[in-house]
Amino acid sequence: MGLEFLDRVRTAAIVSGVVVVLAASVYLGLPFAGAFALGCAWSLVNLYVIRVLVRLALFDPQKHQLQIAAVMFFKIPALYGIGFLLLWCGWFPAIGLLAGFGWPLLIVFLKAGGRLLLGLDNPKSLFSGPGNELE
Repeated sequence: MGLEFLDRVRTAAIVSGVVVVLAASVYLGLPFAGAFALGCAWSLVNLYVIRVLVRLALFDPQKHQLQIAAVMFFKIPALYGIGFLLLWCGWFPAIGLLAGFGWPLLIVFLKAGGRLLLGLDNPKSLFSGPGNELE
């Protein structure tokens, strides 16, 4: 399970998030659906910044110190400042923002749990390999 795992999480979160936003706009109203969409986008940007940080920190961190500092300078004030403003302005329900922010994290948990239960990261697993055959 490498960095491509987060790419698959992003795709699954966007596709399923659109479905949840459409359903929420019908059953819970547009403010909640908008809050869910903003929370989900906020969380996906956060996961992307974490992915960039991990990639920079794992591959020659001494060479990339300036880039790591620049990413952290963006992440802490900008990303968390935007989150604070979204909660502080009162235009969107806080529970919708929280549900949207937690949506990609729930998908990370479910995808990682599914990989663990199916043994996809274990080379001797029944489900691993190109043909998925028993050895």
